Amino acid sequence: MTTGNLKWLVILFIVCAFCYANARSLRGIRDLALAMNIVDQVYVEPTRESDLYQAAISGMLRSLDANSGYIGQDQLQSFQSIFEQEFGGLGVSLDGPPRRPSLTVVSTIFNSPAFHAGIRPGDVIANVDGQEVRHWTTQEVSSKLRGREGSSVRLLIDRDGETMEKIVVRDRIEIESVLGDRRRSDGTWNFLMQADPRVAYVRIELFGEKTASEFEKAISSCTPKPEALIIDLRDNTGGLLLAAAQICDLFLDDGAIVTTKGRDQRVDDELMATPGAVLPESCPIVIIVNENSASASEILAGCLKDRGRAQVVGVRSFGKGSVQNVIPLEGGKAAMRLTTAYYYPPSGRRIHRKDPNSDEGDWGIDPSPNCRVEMSDEQLEATIERFRERSKPIDAEEEPTIDSDESVNVDPQLSFALQLLRQKLNETPE
Repeated sequence: MTTGNLKWLVILFIVCAFCYANARSLRGIRDLALAMNIVDQVYVEPTRESDLYQAAISGMLRSLDANSGYIGQDQLQSFQSIFEQEFGGLGVSLDGPPRRPSLTVVSTIFNSPAFHAGIRPGDVIANVDGQEVRHWTTQEVSSKLRGREGSSVRLLIDRDGETMEKIVVRDRIEIESVLGDRRRSDGTWNFLMQADPRVAYVRIELFGEKTASEFEKAISSCTPKPEALIIDLRDNTGGLLLAAAQICDLFLDDGAIVTTKGRDQRVDDELMATPGAVLPESCPIVIIVNENSASASEILAGCLKDRGRAQVVGVRSFGKGSVQNVIPLEGGKAAMRLTTAYYYPPSGRRIHRKDPNSDEGDWGIDPSPNCRVEMSDEQLEATIERFRERSKPIDAEEEPTIDSDESVNVDPQLSFALQLLRQKLNETPE
């Protein structure tokens, strides 16, 4: 056999091997396409190919874990806007079924269209543009309220048994992710606690693209500079990993913040602190978490706890220690959210809870020793109402006096955190 013939045989073998492997990998795809075609042609009711395609992708991703999923064209914009912290809408925060019997306004963003239209916390949204929505989910109504800036939406509101109509013009809404102790008359936040102005209080609602810069501005706005700090992460379900790492970096000069590991425990990334802390090491920090504090919240709490920079107060956190990448589909009009790694705080302990229905195992971020504080349903309701009231702008003439905030006592977790810091500042609580 000549050298030329041998060369052609080798090439032919490689091509055949490639075709065989490719055919095996595509067999499942061909079967899926065949099944979709049969359903489209034979199923007793008419179907749409796009619906079958989305259902197939959704089912595949749902079979992996609870945090992977398909983001359809009608959901992608609102999904992205949460982390970009900007969208066209009314500026209302809603809560509804199953936690509340009807769709209820929890708060309105200061200076937003909803604020100027006179929509108040406690209002029940009964109808949107002629559609009864009282028992819709929060997500369903939120997507309906969002829309193009300058467009209007007609709402029917139930308020204390009275029905009223509100026509609201949508505008560009910037989402606040960092809130303070109480809102001033001009709409800005005072981050120094009324109960003890030596202590700064910062509540993080979500971890978005602007959160780290908002947080740093909050600390720098405090005059005088705080001697202690409370970071409230209760009910914060997470967001961008990088935003949590950037906030950790504000309090550390070096060392590990968080490590992500993918398949086979391979280290994908390790984020490290850089010099330049915004508060000195002598400034004590307490972080409050509850059972709904998840993901990026657990990165922040876990890092500062492991590094000895903060104490954690409250109850064990949710236990979501997985990282999702958002991968574009359909030419960027849709996407899939895919779990690609787990994250680990500096201790190296995996905090992800694999079985959400079981409390067994070592997961989540536990409170520091002797810092577990539970809340009853009544205390939780009182705490929510307190924060709602303090989110309303006060009248300039009614600026509260320092040390006059007795309302902190309705929130046992916040009250405990404040007492802990007072002890560290060498002051016995009253």
